[in-house]
Amino acid sequence: MTSLRQHLLFASFNEQQFSQIETATSTLSLNDGNHLFHQQDPAKYFYYLQAGEIKLYRLSANGEEKVIELIRPGQTFAEAVMFMNFQHYPVHAQAISDCQLIQIKMSTFLKLLDQSPATCLKILAKMSQRLHGSIQEIDQLTLQNATMRVVQFMLQGITNDALSPYKIQWTAPKATLASRLSVRPETFSRILKQLTRDGLIEVQGKTITILDLEALRQHINI
Repeated sequence: MTSLRQHLLFASFNEQQFSQIETATSTLSLNDGNHLFHQQDPAKYFYYLQAGEIKLYRLSANGEEKVIELIRPGQTFAEAVMFMNFQHYPVHAQAISDCQLIQIKMSTFLKLLDQSPATCLKILAKMSQRLHGSIQEIDQLTLQNATMRVVQFMLQGITNDALSPYKIQWTAPKATLASRLSVRPETFSRILKQLTRDGLIEVQGKTITILDLEALRQHINI
């Protein structure tokens, strides 16, 4: 529970409050390809991902899949449903690798917030920081071209002091990554090929080697 305790949603609780959270949690495993929940299912839990990767997606009227978010270890998801008038999941959640999760009862979490306005304000401040990051991501998806979005995605989470060459291991299929970045799969493949021809990356299956981090960073500033 140490990693859960450090997450922004739980870090503001005192020890007594967090012990109540612990009584409302349980662990579960989800095999690659299985669904955790479907769109419009009643929502009683939100989740913390310990290992693996989860795809959140919606289906259009013609059945086309649009990936909303890729959840990685250390992230929570479905917590926003707690504050909606109708508590039903707005997306499908599917494992794209074997996953380990912690599920948390929404009712217990809400009860603790109701009992402590001070804790509510602390969590609100932390959630505002997260919202700011989401707005920046929306700007990237809407204002940047496809190549810039792919490069930004590659550089996500890489520290400034990281050294080249730098390897990235993608677990999600390329079609899923393309959907997440709002580009067509063939466009995604063309971008990877062009970056390879430019000598910036090498691609071997789901392993991407960034040959020159600084040059790749400069690529999005051209």
